[in-house]
Amino acid sequence: MGRFLIYFSYFGTRYSGLQKQIQFVKGKQIPTVQSALQDAMKRLRPANDFKIVLSSRTDKGVHSLKNTCHVDLQYPEEGKEYDPDVITSVVNFGLEKELHDIRVLETRRVNSTFHARLSARERKYVYRLAHAIEPLKSEEEREAMVSELKKLFHPRYRYPHLPERDPLPITDVYKVKTFRKTLDIPKLISAAEACSGIHDYSSFTTPPKAFSDDYKPSPVKLLSIGVKRGQPFTYPLNSIGHNTTRHLEFWDIHVRARSFVYKQIRRLVGGMVLVASNRISLDNLKDILDRPQNNFPFAGQMQMSEIGLFLVDVGYDPQDLIFDESSCGITTNNVSILDNKDGVNDDSSDSDENSANDLSWDNSKKNEVNFSSNESICVKDEQSFIQKEL
Repeated sequence: MGRFLIYFSYFGTRYSGLQKQIQFVKGKQIPTVQSALQDAMKRLRPANDFKIVLSSRTDKGVHSLKNTCHVDLQYPEEGKEYDPDVITSVVNFGLEKELHDIRVLETRRVNSTFHARLSARERKYVYRLAHAIEPLKSEEEREAMVSELKKLFHPRYRYPHLPERDPLPITDVYKVKTFRKTLDIPKLISAAEACSGIHDYSSFTTPPKAFSDDYKPSPVKLLSIGVKRGQPFTYPLNSIGHNTTRHLEFWDIHVRARSFVYKQIRRLVGGMVLVASNRISLDNLKDILDRPQNNFPFAGQMQMSEIGLFLVDVGYDPQDLIFDESSCGITTNNVSILDNKDGVNDDSSDSDENSANDLSWDNSKKNEVNFSSNESICVKDEQSFIQKEL
């Protein structure tokens, strides 16, 4: 039996989160990324009942450019192993056949001691947002549009819930959070600086129902937060197509840490946006960082939409990814399951326990966010926080 590390990406709009759920709705299983991966892996026809172990959980609607999982697979013939490239090809074939918005990027053979979640050294997220830098319509035109919309929709659709949305390219729909009003970007950067470093982030989380009273992840984390100019996904094509984003300015908020508590990133970004929209002061944000609390006046306004959140990468120590072939005892490796004449069967068939190690981050990597010098960036020096707090 071999253990394999699988890198995969997905758009989370159509899925009820990453983790498989046992509930059924109208006789059908709730669609999740894990269940889709597991169904596609059944095409490999392994000899064992396998289980996918995820590295980083994401909520409903959250996307990922590179997430990871590991799985133990036993080849049907004794003494043989799956070729990692064959696993990638077969699983992607199954995902494409079922029209899933999921793709396997790479499969690697790893040692049996490797664990996708517990071996992770860091996780990187980005929250994409866009704000208006010029009005799409004049105030008179906008009022006339709202008046017309009220005639077409039920009275319960009251402003600002009427669909007077600015047009976005199809590639950015459900993948960026837009704001009709202009945000104060210098204040957004100042808020990012204040939230970086070592803090007790209890004010930025809510206890998930899935956790028992015996297991409560530590809210003390070491974070790096950067603010960088972003672009729509269609930016390279704007010169030859219809540019509908010319009135919008895109910004990316990069967040990096070893692990996170429940809904921490979305609430962090929510607090930063409240500062940038002048709804709270920077001192208000610093106050809930210095004095963790749950009952503060703007607690209910900090939850940001999931549509702009992407898991960008899960980092590992390169040494942990080196496979020791002598330890597996397999004499015949890299045997393709596609050698049989039948080919592929066409029948359809972030909470983390490493919280205690969060502060053991390699300090040589501080401020390693590699943004170009001409871009607005603000990353708090982690070493200064360590010296201050410890």
